[in-house]
Amino acid sequence: MKDIYSFVAKKNNAIMDCDSYQLNSKDDAYEMAGNLSYIYMDVNIVEIFKYEHKNFVFIGSVEVKE
Repeated sequence: MKDIYSFVAKKNNAIMDCDSYQLNSKDDAYEMAGNLSYIYMDVNIVEIFKYEHKNFVFIGSVEVKE
């Protein structure tokens, strides 16, 4: 069963964009966050949240290295 993961792309703590995907695992979520960091070129961090029991739970982030 797939879970819903949401991604928040930020630049200097300001939200630039967000998106959600159905993914198989936490590992897939980290891979997607890495991919999104290249798509949103102006961001310096992508935060990952997992939807669980009517709440979004922060599970980690991917920092963009310059």
